[in-house]
Amino acid sequence: MDIALHETDSGSTMATKKKTDCRQYRIGDFARYLGVTAEFLKHYQESGLLDVTQRASGYRYYGFDQSARILQYMRLRNYGISVKEMGPFLEGGLDEAVGCLDAKVDEMRAQIERMQAVVEEHERIRLWFEERCAKPVDWEVCNMEPHWFLYHTNSREFLETSCVYDVLKTWGAWLPVTKSAMCVAQSLEIDESHLHWGFAVRESLLKKYGIPVNEAVRRMGFGKAFVFHFSGIPNGFLMTDIVKGEHPAFQRMKALGFEQAGDALLVHELQLEAPGAERRCCGRFIIPVKD
Repeated sequence: MDIALHETDSGSTMATKKKTDCRQYRIGDFARYLGVTAEFLKHYQESGLLDVTQRASGYRYYGFDQSARILQYMRLRNYGISVKEMGPFLEGGLDEAVGCLDAKVDEMRAQIERMQAVVEEHERIRLWFEERCAKPVDWEVCNMEPHWFLYHTNSREFLETSCVYDVLKTWGAWLPVTKSAMCVAQSLEIDESHLHWGFAVRESLLKKYGIPVNEAVRRMGFGKAFVFHFSGIPNGFLMTDIVKGEHPAFQRMKALGFEQAGDALLVHELQLEAPGAERRCCGRFIIPVKD
């Protein structure tokens, strides 16, 4: 005899005999009793996971005996199992099912770690932005932590190097821990093709989160660096100013008597750009300098 299982509020399980005369509910009522939406029921029914009775009136009716099935689907959904995956999952054995759930939980742990990293990075950005509100342009000279840079474009087109795309998806998934950034060569001809856009990340964060590196990724060890913080500069990321050495960071650095000692990194902290609107952005220019 078929049995429908339903968990009680106390956590115990009671068994109810499945009867052909079990109560039928219209879709809206059935959804309300189970804490789901009518769209949820339709989606699972159209995927072959629920049975429905379509009456002459056109209304859909669901039998009470399907309530346990829906609770099972809700549980699996919270593990991250898609509707498409549920059919094969339910047809497998218990060992296979637990192994599948183990894998989903591992994915959750990785997602939690990534979300926590985003929260921590945002807290740092928020403090940095509050400083920019008080002083939109500022600078400091410090011993800068090494950064890792993933080359992606030469400013005009995407690079065709296959190894870039072996790690690009992961680097992009770690934004804003990774940053959109521009690598600026120390000695430039007046040609924007010598500028490379890509992703940058501090070395400590790359190691902490296991962000992958390969031959497309370069370590930039700055040592002593002139760091130019800015917000609201209209041309803060204008490539023509950079190649001509006319960026405000270069001007301030030279006025203070510092000399560039290596390739620099221009880092986006935040950018707002809508079609037809003026770009609003803020960031940091890290320029290694000689002692």
